[in-house]
Amino acid sequence: MSHISKDIAGTLSNELEGRTIIHCITSSISCFLAPQISRLLMRHGARVIPVLSPEAAKFINPLIFEWATGEKPVVVIEGEVEHVKYAGLSKDKADLILVAPITANSISKIATGIMDTSVTLITGTALGNNLPVIIVPTMHEVMMHNPAVKENLEKLKEMNVDILYPRIEEEKAKIPETEEIVEYCLRKLSDQSLKGKKVLVTAGPTRAFIDGVRFISNPSTGKMGYATALEAWRRGADVKLIYGSSQLNPSKVIEDSIKTETAKEMLEESLGAIENNHFDYIILAAAMNDFVPEEKIDDKITSDAKLELTLRPAEKLADAIKQKSLESQLILFKAEYKKTDIELVERAKDRMAKAQADFIIANDVSKKETGFESDFNKVAIVGTNIEVEWIEGSKIEIAKRIFDFILQ
Repeated sequence: MSHISKDIAGTLSNELEGRTIIHCITSSISCFLAPQISRLLMRHGARVIPVLSPEAAKFINPLIFEWATGEKPVVVIEGEVEHVKYAGLSKDKADLILVAPITANSISKIATGIMDTSVTLITGTALGNNLPVIIVPTMHEVMMHNPAVKENLEKLKEMNVDILYPRIEEEKAKIPETEEIVEYCLRKLSDQSLKGKKVLVTAGPTRAFIDGVRFISNPSTGKMGYATALEAWRRGADVKLIYGSSQLNPSKVIEDSIKTETAKEMLEESLGAIENNHFDYIILAAAMNDFVPEEKIDDKITSDAKLELTLRPAEKLADAIKQKSLESQLILFKAEYKKTDIELVERAKDRMAKAQADFIIANDVSKKETGFESDFNKVAIVGTNIEVEWIEGSKIEIAKRIFDFILQ
């Protein structure tokens, strides 16, 4: 691996550390985006070996992939018998084959067992060895509707190939966003400990309006809640995310995500979701308003006027959950300010008891390095009749540890 490639390995996470991914590229015009996919996989810790079909090598110079990954690209199968080395029974075999992008031509070849290029040979060998395969088709939209292509995609599904379907724009089946492709790889290689489970997550701040333009809120970014939703999805869960007014831009992989503005909207969306679905886990990570104005003024209050504001307690979502869904495991997040560890845990236990929650995740948001806007956190996981677990790290690492803990 080149020095440059070593510098980026694991810079986002170590989720794929020790994993080898064969990134196959065919001759779609989208192949110019392929080095970005390889690089992002590496940023999550993976070793990435590029494999280009001879036609793809005409579109994009293989040297770009050698620079991007630090690995010698495979264009033609040679003396190392690379298809056996990376996809056969060798000790060096890969953990995942990703074909992104893949053309209609290569789809049809792999589906019918034709192995006449480096890509189709390695992928075909992988299928014979039951290695996981993800393909990302890109082509003109009318080609996706070709009965033969549709039939061959169905054949690949029957072979347990995962298909990440393209975005249909401008009559073209365009390659999904790089982050989305990489997230599917992360999910495929995760422990799938939540497969078949349904998880509801709330995240981010809400707003309580004073007048037509002014509101009360808090500095929450929704990062912790979003990390929890993403980790649940990576583990195979069916995730619904309800998030508040922030700059949060959830990945498209979480297809069922709804943005709300006020605490009332978030409460209604959440309770509506619970009434219509059974969730195995309900995780309330949103920083919803505890107080709202007694009444909202529909106009804009003039800035030179004296303003007296009366606040009343807002209805608490956590207190309504158990009445609606007794069988769901309820996990709350509770933010405290300038509390000792002992105070934080005791207050968390009180809140957990009142809401009949199964677990509560408590943290002190007064510390800038682990507060609302930070990418890092330090939390206490509190449950009934169990020892308190203190964990710290990036918010996605915290989410991972939380699920490890509650799934024990």
